Amino acid sequence: MDSLVNPFDRNRGSDRSEKSAVVKFWTRQNLPLNDEMIVTVSEFACNKPSCPNRQTVILLMSEHGPTQKISIHKTLADVSEADVFDACLDLLRNWPD
Repeated sequence: MDSLVNPFDRNRGSDRSEKSAVVKFWTRQNLPLNDEMIVTVSEFACNKPSCPNRQTVILLMSEHGPTQKISIHKTLADVSEADVFDACLDLLRNWPD
């Protein structure tokens, strides 16, 4: 039953916020983002058979271009710096000029 998350648990918020901030930092380190770009990190359900029940989604938003989406098929707690690096490399292959 460890996979069930209580959304009303007051103790999980600070850990999640800290990990989200770290993932944002890793993302900014690996991509050519300006200060105006907004980086958000969220965890969602994943319905694909090839991924676990949860996935971490990083959105890169700017007024001057389309939103870019990075999906890492792991829970936020399980995302490592190497995962973010690999996901950013995939995105850089199609990075707009």
